[in-house]
Amino acid sequence: MSAASAASPPVPAGVGPSAATASAPAGVAAERYRQLLAGRRERAAELARSERRLSNARLATFAAGVALAVAVFFARALHVAWLAPPALVFVVLLFVHDRVIRRRERAERAVAFFEDGLARLAHDFAGRGEPGERFRDPHHPYAEDLDLFGRGSLFELLCRARTREGEDRLASWLLAPARPQELAERQDAVRELTPALDLREDLAVLGEDVRAGLHAAALRSWGQAPPAF
Repeated sequence: MSAASAASPPVPAGVGPSAATASAPAGVAAERYRQLLAGRRERAAELARSERRLSNARLATFAAGVALAVAVFFARALHVAWLAPPALVFVVLLFVHDRVIRRRERAERAVAFFEDGLARLAHDFAGRGEPGERFRDPHHPYAEDLDLFGRGSLFELLCRARTREGEDRLASWLLAPARPQELAERQDAVRELTPALDLREDLAVLGEDVRAGLHAAALRSWGQAPPAF
């Protein structure tokens, strides 16, 4: 049914058989997700073990530094230069530990990406994503009937946005009809992105950093402001 059809509530813009269905059968896609999920879980567990080892090494280095400080400042048995090696090692461990923590967090995001993908394929996605409650409008002609927003809604199924503006754009597509040509272009974009799993994983993993650090309103105001010089 066309999004512009007047005979019945319009299909939300950007949603249709080709946009909602992956190019590969769901079973094949699920198997691929399970294989990649196993690898991402193994990687996250490996990084967690490295993180624990580095944490223990930092603790041991700190303890050694304290023991040397006692020998230097209280027992007067050692020169103050003895404090330099443990201090240097501790600083290096601090930076390495921080890098491993960030890599472990990104590995865990990758795990969540594939877990969420499998949940959507199994129609068990309710409560796992963004429900879009702020877009609910009881006066909209079809949003409530089609369960566009809320727990287990179409918005929660589709939304992988990592910014508020991305969520706004998807909601606007669902809430208003579009020209057939525009619908076809959106569905072509979905077909192009479907096999680009690595790209979609990267966007999901790195996008969390964008979500936390991007202040879109401030950025938009800065871009629209007159030149300072």
